[in-house]
Amino acid sequence: MPSGNQEQNSIFKLIFKMVINNFWLKVISVVFAIVLFSIVRTDKDMSFEKVAKIKLITAPSMIILGSSERTLDVIIKQQNSLFSVSPTDTELTGEIDILSETPGRVRVKVTKESFPNLPKHYAIFIDRPFIDVDIDKLQEKVIPVQAVLKGEPQPGLTIEKVTVSPSQIKVTGARQELARTQSLFTIPIIIEGIKSTLSTEANIELEDNSSLAALEKNVKVTVTLSPRKYSRIFRAVPIEFSGASRNIISKLQIRPRVVDIEVSGEKDILKNLDPSDVRVILDTADLETGWQDKRVILKIPDNVTLVKMNPDTISVHLNP
Repeated sequence: MPSGNQEQNSIFKLIFKMVINNFWLKVISVVFAIVLFSIVRTDKDMSFEKVAKIKLITAPSMIILGSSERTLDVIIKQQNSLFSVSPTDTELTGEIDILSETPGRVRVKVTKESFPNLPKHYAIFIDRPFIDVDIDKLQEKVIPVQAVLKGEPQPGLTIEKVTVSPSQIKVTGARQELARTQSLFTIPIIIEGIKSTLSTEANIELEDNSSLAALEKNVKVTVTLSPRKYSRIFRAVPIEFSGASRNIISKLQIRPRVVDIEVSGEKDILKNLDPSDVRVILDTADLETGWQDKRVILKIPDNVTLVKMNPDTISVHLNP
């Protein structure tokens, strides 16, 4: 029995000696074998589902209606290895030149050649490779600018005038969009509660999907205020006569004999305005026999303004 144990121990010692002999070299060999096995390509490809970007480029005389960048779903394949990685966004950004100079819809095809930065070891598969693009002629037009105001001035004040400088701006864009664009507008300018003239810079507001591009991005807007004007109506103001003797006046028939007058001005001025200060006069100097239409003359103080006179022409009959 002891001889058997000695023999078994000798075997264990031999095996142990074989393991520890050049141990680190053997470890390195195993690691190298694993790495080498991983590097060796397998028969199965690796796939990535990605979103590619295409930049559409037209001739200088043309413009794209809508976005000039489009996206599409693609599948990227490559042989599997330890160093297999997904392509970057830059590598999946391509370009397509649209050579047509005829307005309308153009269909372009996206291929691997559309992505010059994509390494050759990648294969790209596109389920829907066609893109429909609407193009139009690129033109220029001078368009007036209108200020957009939001809010109201302080009570008792009103907007007298709004000026925009420059009042017109040169714009480039698609021919059909320029044809239907009659005005440009600023972003809303807040005037709520202002008590004096306001001057401010305001950007031109264009829709995100618009083909238009303004050569000037902002304008100067001046909002001039003045005291709020009110109106007052004087009804049945009698018509007075001038330029004729009493004998002529007695031969006159007029229709109507009174008119209504509406004037505007500051609140206190209108409140204190006496009805006798509002006069309507008919000049009878050049009347002819029979019926005729004559305009009447209004006389009001300088600090009020005529809004409406009804009627402003009357029928006059001069008897022989």
